[in-house]
Amino acid sequence: MPANDTPYRHKAVTSKHLVIGLDFGAAFTRVVIGDNRVKYAVPFDALAQPGNPYLLPTILQVKDGHCRLVSALEADDCRENLKFPLIARNYNYEDLLRIAAYLALVFRASREWLLKRYADRYGHCQLSWSVNAGLPEDNREDSGDNAELSETFRQVLHTAWTLSVLPGPVTLKRVRQYMGIDDSAFASFPAVYRARLISRDAIHTFPGCCGQICGYVHSPRCDLDLHMLIDIGASTINIATFAVEKPADINARNRCRLYTCAIEPFGVDYMLNRRYENLKLPDDDINLFRDIPDLATFAQAHDLSEKEVRFADALYSGDVARLINRVLDETRREHCPESVSWEAGVPTFVYGGGARLEIVQSIIHSHENKTPPHRIRSVRLNPPDDLLAEHLPADAYDRLSMAYGLSFTAEEISQATGRIEDSGSALAHDTVA
Repeated sequence: MPANDTPYRHKAVTSKHLVIGLDFGAAFTRVVIGDNRVKYAVPFDALAQPGNPYLLPTILQVKDGHCRLVSALEADDCRENLKFPLIARNYNYEDLLRIAAYLALVFRASREWLLKRYADRYGHCQLSWSVNAGLPEDNREDSGDNAELSETFRQVLHTAWTLSVLPGPVTLKRVRQYMGIDDSAFASFPAVYRARLISRDAIHTFPGCCGQICGYVHSPRCDLDLHMLIDIGASTINIATFAVEKPADINARNRCRLYTCAIEPFGVDYMLNRRYENLKLPDDDINLFRDIPDLATFAQAHDLSEKEVRFADALYSGDVARLINRVLDETRREHCPESVSWEAGVPTFVYGGGARLEIVQSIIHSHENKTPPHRIRSVRLNPPDDLLAEHLPADAYDRLSMAYGLSFTAEEISQATGRIEDSGSALAHDTVA
């Protein structure tokens, strides 16, 4: 048989689209990479928080302009609190440069891990990417700066992605060079790098609660009717109420009607600062990257009684309880007064690093024993079947829930949560499309 008639054929190159679900937190960052039928939680190994390989400290080290990720143990000379300026809406250009540098390193590390760990699956694929990132947004009338914040963050994400796929170190000088650059500027780049770039249209931002709700709506354990989600992070508390509804098409997935979404700066940092201030303790002992001691241990370490610490925390407890009540009252008054969940207790998911604090558990327990409409019923979810997260600690899925939900496509998130996309940003929309 002539050589040019050999029956051997080169295997066709497979195209794959992957989605990075990014939960850029004030204390820790989490990444889940979504394929069509499987989601991969990205471990950060030696850089991660001890005991949970999926929690990357949101810390950037800059030396002589060169940037790198470090563990919390190496954080003495590093830039922490990268996200706080975004939350407070008081960021400046230098803040954005450092966020972009940090996220460039996160994107690069995440892709390198996937392509090394699953080289047989993706090493010969033609990959395309998109990014879904959570942002602290609410749907109150005074939240008109959501669109501006989203557009700013999308620019930062685009710069970070660009720098992450180009060769060479991540430096503040290079971040400054590419910040805000137009997609057309990459036309002269070698084809091998152009193929790895993504346009700004492939970058989407969503209120963080939308990621968590999307993950729940896609779960086979999803129940219909009213729910509430409480996410207590390092910097904020995010409370959302929503109803899961069955579409008229029996073959379609469940949809959700998002009712109220409120965000306040009542996170763990706020709680600790209030406690230390009320107890007249020096606040230089506050460290969001260390486990917070329980009440008895904290009291003993500072030669206090547990009663004194509880009294110091009373103002924080009141702030959070009133916020929960406000969201429930608004939901019942303006959205679903007839829900059967009011009497039995609104099914409530409590997520985030602050969920494990005794003070928070006490607040939740108190609401479990209140009368309607302030009665809740705590619900916890197991890791989804399609999430690959080796060595994830027991009861720690909630720390990945936002990144998991954001690893679905932007269209799936919008469809599941009833959001309308606008130039890459998913803005508030409180009815089902």
